[in-house]
Amino acid sequence: MGNIAISKTNANHRTISVELMAIALIFFIGSTVNGMDFEHVVIDENIGGRTAIGDIDGDGFNDIVVHTWSSDRGKQNDGKIGWYKYPDWRRYSIVDSGHIFGDGVLAVDLDKDGDNDVVTAKGSDNEASVFWYENPGGKATSGWKEHKLATVERGSEVKDVEVHDMDHDGKLDVVVRTKHKFAVYFQESPDSWIEVNTDNAEREGMIISDVDGDGDYDVVMNGFWLENPRRPRRDTWKRHDIDPAWYKDITGGWQDHSVMADVKDLNNDGKVDVILSHSEKTGFTVAWYESANPKGGPDAWTKHEVGVVDYCHTLRGDDVDLDGDIDIVAATLIRKKNPEICVFINEGKGLTWRKQPIAAASAYKAKTGDIDNDGDIDIVTARSWDMGPLQLWRNTFSSTAGEIGVGASPPPGAEVLIDGTREMLDEKWTYWEGPRFASSLPIKWKIVDDPVNPGKVIASTDPAGAGGKYGAADIVTKKKYRDFRLHIEFLVPHKGGNSGIYLQNRYEIQILDGDSEKHGMAAVINEAAGPYHAYNGTGKWNAYDTKFRAARFKEGKLTEKAMVTTFFNGVRAHTNHKIQKVWGGKNSGIDGGNQGGTGITDVPGGLKLQCEGHEVLFRNAWIKELDIREPNTNWGP
Repeated sequence: MGNIAISKTNANHRTISVELMAIALIFFIGSTVNGMDFEHVVIDENIGGRTAIGDIDGDGFNDIVVHTWSSDRGKQNDGKIGWYKYPDWRRYSIVDSGHIFGDGVLAVDLDKDGDNDVVTAKGSDNEASVFWYENPGGKATSGWKEHKLATVERGSEVKDVEVHDMDHDGKLDVVVRTKHKFAVYFQESPDSWIEVNTDNAEREGMIISDVDGDGDYDVVMNGFWLENPRRPRRDTWKRHDIDPAWYKDITGGWQDHSVMADVKDLNNDGKVDVILSHSEKTGFTVAWYESANPKGGPDAWTKHEVGVVDYCHTLRGDDVDLDGDIDIVAATLIRKKNPEICVFINEGKGLTWRKQPIAAASAYKAKTGDIDNDGDIDIVTARSWDMGPLQLWRNTFSSTAGEIGVGASPPPGAEVLIDGTREMLDEKWTYWEGPRFASSLPIKWKIVDDPVNPGKVIASTDPAGAGGKYGAADIVTKKKYRDFRLHIEFLVPHKGGNSGIYLQNRYEIQILDGDSEKHGMAAVINEAAGPYHAYNGTGKWNAYDTKFRAARFKEGKLTEKAMVTTFFNGVRAHTNHKIQKVWGGKNSGIDGGNQGGTGITDVPGGLKLQCEGHEVLFRNAWIKELDIREPNTNWGP
């Protein structure tokens, strides 16, 4: 690195310029949002276009893909696609030249070979074509292979591209919207596709979600949605209207039909809601819609206004402030004289919103995701469709993962499970009454003095567990969980002390003094040894910090195993470990007796603490429920 300059413009604004190879990086601390700071990073001054977020080189960190138009709206052969590697943001080429045009780029493992490919658009104003680029593997710095999927339409460019398994055959399909067409390309193999191409209302805006809750993916567009039929390759995709304000001709111009869309649960009622914004007009409010009968037409949908953003060409629903509900990131196109990137903070079931600025800048279809694995949502965008800079607004709030190790405080939205009081122990915990259960309520675990710091802690001293009888007096939370972030601290008073933390009352993270193997301290029991060197030893407090994703099922069948990433006293112990089974038999936890522990069922489970005849102390336990859509639990330093 060279030429690092720091200048303070005021007490809350800092600018750092960094020259690194051919890339200019500019950092500054921007607006504070609900206690969050956003650090602005200019990745490349000279590159504009559409962006995608994904781990390209398999190093566990998200990178950034950029799709840059050819000159003269695709007519020239000078377009390019490349990716920028985190954290130094060095650029690597995917395509050096070509007729690159249209909207939509995604980083997704299309061919299911374990690395992320790139699916995107090519063509011009008069040709809407979709291509995918095969990741060569490894460092992915060269050797990308181009595959043409299809030309969707003549007389249009590609407006939207999404990738999902639309027919539940285990293969990813490609969904495309153009000005006049809707098409699904069903994957037979990465080189063989079945096309369903039909006329569609104009013009822009598409997101995929299960709108009607029937277990398959539907398609939301500008004020209406298309229902995935029973036989999606043969049957008609039926249209259901939400609100004609988004698809009705008002001026007769193309702007009438230009919309951004997202689908999230904004009021935490367990049902998806539709979020819409106008991408080419002023004076339109960002709005969200809920319905108990999504097939019932406009009268069945209730509209909630969020706030006005002109030319709102960025619309992303994410939990930006990490308080457990969905906020909305919105931003204006470069068309507006005074552009803005902002976040609408959800202050209560989507009914009260507080608009907070992030930057006085324009954005083009900005993407959101966790760039630096610190557990929060960052924002990536270029200034416009054809102008740089390419830039990142990095959320430095990080409270989902920001504090780890002994003494970590619970983030907003987390539930405290152990505070050292008998009241909380009785309120939130009970015994697991498995086949070996031998104790009785009230819980016999004791409240004792913390031997290190002031305060009270709980001790696994129930006599029913004497002699190593795990399952006889284990305690479990009354509440059951699927995906979550967990922090818990433990102290082993004596050598050889033994207990365990059971995620979902199934999967054990071992506590065992003196053992550094796969059955030992910080191990995913019997599968992966923990970093024993991180252990503070007997008589001292230790901490596990874990991000857990529950097993996934389709039509009652297990399709994705449970996954965990864990830190032991701040040291990375396991990253995206796929847990193979429940170990220890029927006395160990839920599903322990099913098919030798491999018969995992689709039911949530509580957090369980093992009582095995050894005194182990616990304190400062908290849990934050998450919804981890993709199989990735990687996070933290």
